[in-house]
Amino acid sequence: MTTQTISPVANHRREEWPDDLLERLANGDSALWEDVVRAFRPCLLARAAQAGLKPWQRQDLEQRVWLALLQHARSIRNPACLPGWLSTTARRMALTVLREDGRELVIEQVPERKASAGSEVERHCLDRQRMRELRSAIAELPARQRAVVRGLLRDLSYDELSSLMGVSVGSIGPTRQRALGRLRVVLEAA
Repeated sequence: MTTQTISPVANHRREEWPDDLLERLANGDSALWEDVVRAFRPCLLARAAQAGLKPWQRQDLEQRVWLALLQHARSIRNPACLPGWLSTTARRMALTVLREDGRELVIEQVPERKASAGSEVERHCLDRQRMRELRSAIAELPARQRAVVRGLLRDLSYDELSSLMGVSVGSIGPTRQRALGRLRVVLEAA
């Protein structure tokens, strides 16, 4: 029977961490990377879940944080700061993932218009054309209006939109109204 030795990093015993931990990570020490990932992955996933990320977004967040650690390991002054750095980076990147996700248009969330009578292929082509028109119209909106429309398509509340955009809740409704008015004019003209 073999016993596996668990490293000081995996056990969170900071006093036993190697002094050159961050340098070794920056140099790609694979054994040390495995220990760090094993030790801190649950914390990153918890931070992602706390931010309300979907499972696939959590995986994206985790990869982004590890990449950031690889890129910035030498800039962290003290290995004891690593847990805090990872937690802060995960929180910030979770907000970034949520903002970026708001830029994607999920087709299932777009209300369908009735297609004209015709074959299934014609309906499919019409739907695709309408989606292109909608995406194009949304892309032409000013940044704040575009963010509100995309957030609403993701079913975000006004409070969530306010937090993500850094604006007051009271400004979301008027911004929404202006955006929908512009979209209506553009889509009716198309």
